[in-house]
Amino acid sequence: MRTASKLATLGAAMTVLGVGAVPLLTSAADHLDAPALGGTVVAGQIAPHSEHGDRDINDLYVFQAPHDPGRTAIAMTVNPAINLFGGDFGTNVRYAINIDTDGDNIQDLAYVATFADDGSANLKFKLSRYDGSRAVSLGGGRTVAQGHANDGSKAVGANDIWAWAGVRSDPFFFDLTGFIGTTTLLTTGTAVGGDGLGNNPTDFFANLNTNAIVLSVPNAQLPNRIGVWATTSYSDASGWHKADQMGRPAINTVFNPSADKNDFNRTAPSQQATAFGGKFVTNVVNGLLFFSSLDSEGAYAPAQAAALAGVLIPDVLVYDRTSGLPAPLNGRALADDVIDVELNVTTGGDPLGLFVDRDATGAVPGDGVGAHTDYLAAFPYLGVPH
Repeated sequence: MRTASKLATLGAAMTVLGVGAVPLLTSAADHLDAPALGGTVVAGQIAPHSEHGDRDINDLYVFQAPHDPGRTAIAMTVNPAINLFGGDFGTNVRYAINIDTDGDNIQDLAYVATFADDGSANLKFKLSRYDGSRAVSLGGGRTVAQGHANDGSKAVGANDIWAWAGVRSDPFFFDLTGFIGTTTLLTTGTAVGGDGLGNNPTDFFANLNTNAIVLSVPNAQLPNRIGVWATTSYSDASGWHKADQMGRPAINTVFNPSADKNDFNRTAPSQQATAFGGKFVTNVVNGLLFFSSLDSEGAYAPAQAAALAGVLIPDVLVYDRTSGLPAPLNGRALADDVIDVELNVTTGGDPLGLFVDRDATGAVPGDGVGAHTDYLAAFPYLGVPH
């Protein structure tokens, strides 16, 4: 089902949908999905650099802590390719991990990390917890852990919360150069960066670093089922402003054209299905119908695309300790190959058997790249920096 002609058609589809070659030079799971963050492209090169990398969310992970079934691990990464372009956490940025505990896609709990320069070699960080309505307003929180970035040990805070922040190996994996080679060959006439998706797969992120904020929370403090999303906001003379937002990987990157990406990042999950006349759901439906048409079984039926859009929007990473569903439908561990799942489903595959008229494999079942080998069994789980 995966043929050269279909991969070429995928490139054309990207252009028709308004994603285009330029964003693909810089975008991955969620790296540089927001035009407002000022992503930079160097002509003829892949340059995953953000002018505001300190508030640019790369990825969000929620999973059972390795070798400790009594704890839930949550990690957010920011500042892509920090070992190439430099940068640090922002001292005017709030890094929020939002947790919905009752299924209404409104945060009931928020853990927020902030950073300050106290003259030490590394920034000091403080992790605050906000409960109930305060998780939305971010007023009246209480400090639950603190330390310095890149500390050699975790900060153990109130209620046995573990926290760590600093530079780690980027856990994300994807054949970005092959994907770009496939899409740019058709859109620009030059196969920039690679020879096509699925040919000689290369993990573009294998040697890149990122900033990470990692938490470990006792399961007893969370219900079995939670919804999680990460947000960043920044302050200036006029107050606080929304910057980036992410739940499941690649939703904004893949389905929203550039004109809608900033709006999506600034819209609360509880409003994403209806905001702006429902344009985000429409974008997902149109994307699914177009990409799935590459499959030999033809496009999804409109009702099927609408059903899938109802899962993908709102963009919340659901984690249920009792569920057997795969990532990213249920949490996301560091080694979970979410890009393969999303390429498969987006291009017409039905690996969960939701629709009686479709088989398990889409036109593009994966990128041929597997998980990294540097993940750690112990907190903070992400590999040491390169």
